Amino acid sequence: MRTGIYRKRRTGNLYQFLLLAREHYTGEQAVVYIPLRVEPEWAGTVRPCYIARGDFESKFEYVGEGLPMPVEGTS
Repeated sequence: MRTGIYRKRRTGNLYQFLLLAREHYTGEQAVVYIPLRVEPEWAGTVRPCYIARGDFESKFEYVGEGLPMPVEGTS
């Protein structure tokens, strides 16, 4: 999986995918990402990897390494 910016197809929300990680004690895989919207409680997120790769690719599209211009919601 490439690091970078992904757009959720259903909502158009942008996310910066940082890396896949492994929980030290259980070995459970997780994804580390940053939702790119202005909500302080969502500054960084770690979630279990429960979406199969094929499902992920149908729900998200790779945008690129950097933010698209113009970024929605900014002036």
